[in-house]
Amino acid sequence: MFTVNLNGQWDFIADLDPKYHDDRRPYPAHPYSQPDCSRRHWLKAAVPGVWQKYAERYDIYEGVCWFAREFELEKAPTGARLRFGGVNYYCDVYVNGKFIGSHEGGYTEFSLDAAAAVQPGRNHIAVRVDNRATTLKWPHCLGYFNYGGIHRSVALELTEGISIEDVVLSATPYESGWLLNVRAAVAANAGQELALRVSCHNQCMDLTDIDGVFNGQLPIPDAQSWSPEAPALYLVRLELLHGGKPLDCREINYGFKTIEVKDFAIRLNGGLYPIKGVCYVYDSPIHGLVMDRDQIETDARLMKEMGANAVRCHYPMDESFYEVCDALGLLVWIEPPVYCYHPDNDAAGTRFTDAGWLGVAQNMIREMIRTARNHPCAAIYGIGNECNTDNPEAKGFFASLAETVRGEDSTRLVSYAALYGIVGPLADMVDVLGINSYWGWYDKVFGGKGLVPDGSPLSGGLTREPIDLAAMREMLDQVIRGGRKDLVLFLTEFGADSIPGFYAAGRDLWTENYHAELLGEILALSKEYPQIAGTFPFCFTDYRDPSKTMNGYWNELNLKGAVTYNREKKLAFGALRMQYIGK
Repeated sequence: MFTVNLNGQWDFIADLDPKYHDDRRPYPAHPYSQPDCSRRHWLKAAVPGVWQKYAERYDIYEGVCWFAREFELEKAPTGARLRFGGVNYYCDVYVNGKFIGSHEGGYTEFSLDAAAAVQPGRNHIAVRVDNRATTLKWPHCLGYFNYGGIHRSVALELTEGISIEDVVLSATPYESGWLLNVRAAVAANAGQELALRVSCHNQCMDLTDIDGVFNGQLPIPDAQSWSPEAPALYLVRLELLHGGKPLDCREINYGFKTIEVKDFAIRLNGGLYPIKGVCYVYDSPIHGLVMDRDQIETDARLMKEMGANAVRCHYPMDESFYEVCDALGLLVWIEPPVYCYHPDNDAAGTRFTDAGWLGVAQNMIREMIRTARNHPCAAIYGIGNECNTDNPEAKGFFASLAETVRGEDSTRLVSYAALYGIVGPLADMVDVLGINSYWGWYDKVFGGKGLVPDGSPLSGGLTREPIDLAAMREMLDQVIRGGRKDLVLFLTEFGADSIPGFYAAGRDLWTENYHAELLGEILALSKEYPQIAGTFPFCFTDYRDPSKTMNGYWNELNLKGAVTYNREKKLAFGALRMQYIGK
């Protein structure tokens, strides 16, 4: 396989009022999709990129935009597909004026067959991107900024003849090492006798093609286990051979690990493993949604310094994020943005029963897993977050998502994050259940608390804002009483907002002091419950959040980060580090 990198400078234009001159359907083709369209007034823009960073006038723009560029090919290949790492949210793609496909979902990698459209010499590609809130299915509402654009890498993959189509690796403990389980599929095999040579850590085997699929197990003696404390990686090389001659090759950095729920606890590589996590909404003050490698490494290293061994991502990440977590040692919980859909308990005909909404969610999960499954860091797949699972129509929807996850990858854990103990039937569908709640914060803020402290006087007459977690305990007790006997929990999404640099000896609301001490007390509370196998405070960094009310404290940012938007440590960072590693 040969890859043409299509990152770099593209032409860009915003369609500021598409209802007058834009047909959502791919046909009849929009003039902007055609190679002869004049682009002399279009802006030059970087891909990957988000249009909010292209010019100040697009900073809060939500709508339809077009991207276009040319590329050269020496000859028309046998196979060609365009691979996009991520486009938010919906896109139509044209090559040489021909519509080749659409994609819905803003955070997952996808590919489109372009073989019938590419040609020798000069080629033209145009992409229409729509991030309007009225277009979005998932997330149902926006708890993070709705960046628009082609925000991850773009490449044209060219193949001549037979190629490796897909590879799935998994690990099984074996004697003094591991068994490497290999499943690989090939494309365009016209009945030829093929072999797949698999090599890893000085071990090698040849597999025989059976109906276009190779399956086998390669013992890897003395291979070390992968863990956050010792992230051992081994190069797995797969060569596709015909008559001893190579046709295609793949290389994967792989780590050997198992993760399971056993005896009411999380087990990593067979051993008890408490999860010390943090929630993560990626947003860079420089790059926006674009997952810049330097920014990813900065964030991951800060998480490790904090004492975290796991990170919960609120939407699927770019593959480069998983590569960094593989190398540095962070377990990753990934979830699709099936987020915050709350029909009334007795509502009927909800989107839970809409085949289109279910199909988008299932496809996002498939694409999410296919990007992550060969990375040892991938540990938990979520099926949703903060929906009203007390509505009876939610059961079939989430059962379908859980089935989709396990059909794609049965070697990881399945989870869901429930809001304030609204669990419904989800406890019986997942391996570990997350519980989100903001006791000690939203009950105060939305209760009109403001910045006036109360409580018992301290020396000198100073009072400190009290922290009362009785409601959190009551919620947890109710979830545990109502759940199955072997229910394992994560305590997820808890904390407070703090204005960077705002301190008060009285532990006032919105101060770094209150934020840090609330986190410390909730983490201490979690240790009282043997059912709680891990914690994921919300969140790692402050980020842009349009859902927050402009109240004099929220200033277009969610301020629950342990570090600021510019990655400066708050007191919360030290509080988490103290609880996680004791210093």
